[in-house]
Amino acid sequence: MGNTATARSGVASDISRWAFDVRGSATEAAIVCRVLGPIEVEIDGAPLELRGARLRQLLAALSLAAGAPVSNDALAEHLWGHSPHGESGPNVRVVVHRLRAALGPHAGRIFELDRCGYRLVLTPEQTDHGRFAGLVGTGVQALLAGRAAEATHTLQAGLDLWRGRPWAELGDAPDVLGARTKLVELRELAIEELQAARLACGDTAGAVAALSEAVIRAPYRERRWELLVVGLFRSGRQADALAALRKVRALLIEEIGVEPGPALRALEQRLLDHDPGLFLSDNTIDTAGSRATGPARDFLTYPGGQRAS
Repeated sequence: MGNTATARSGVASDISRWAFDVRGSATEAAIVCRVLGPIEVEIDGAPLELRGARLRQLLAALSLAAGAPVSNDALAEHLWGHSPHGESGPNVRVVVHRLRAALGPHAGRIFELDRCGYRLVLTPEQTDHGRFAGLVGTGVQALLAGRAAEATHTLQAGLDLWRGRPWAELGDAPDVLGARTKLVELRELAIEELQAARLACGDTAGAVAALSEAVIRAPYRERRWELLVVGLFRSGRQADALAALRKVRALLIEEIGVEPGPALRALEQRLLDHDPGLFLSDNTIDTAGSRATGPARDFLTYPGGQRAS
């Protein structure tokens, strides 16, 4: 629900551990696997046709393991919901053989087999979910460093990778739900920090429009209400900003039974005090590689409720 700065800071810390420098990837991967929507495989720039649901399920199950070997029994569970006829090995090997045939001469570059099971050998840069996590981490770090324009571009690039539900071919087993939920949560955070970056760049109207939709889709995420209120205030809509604060407070109390978190409570007082730090002056509109200056340094909407140093 995003009601404490500590919780959001923890998420930001997790992101930094996932981050890789996307600008350092000078060459395109020969093989790319996409799971943020219906599974897709691209080899040397050409899409690979995967005929049959079993092939797509097998590839999705191997991708889910993030490079760890997957046993025959676990693969059978993903493919059939149980080990067919009490013996999974031969049945799984048939599907694996079909997938190897579909991959052709590239199969040896993507598959490994050891005593623990089959393994998909792909770097994070060769998967869309790996690229997404890296872009979000890089974008958040840019925002924390005051490079809001760079953060806007990077976070938008990460969100553009999404085409639908992650690992759509797989069911709702605990391991699938866990990995899917983690990615969805990272996407929600990226949506919020993208709008924070847009506010820091001075794109107030665009951020307010996006946040007005975002609070409808996820009304209990306080971070996006905080950003919306700031955007409304900067647009000269103080009454609407205060109305939004009253709305989220009523929502949380009536439906969840909790008061708004400290960030929203502090923001309400700052609005009532007409705190000049809430405004974005012309000389704080950020460009890539620059740092914000002036009054907006006191309220640049950074991850975890942090302020610019």
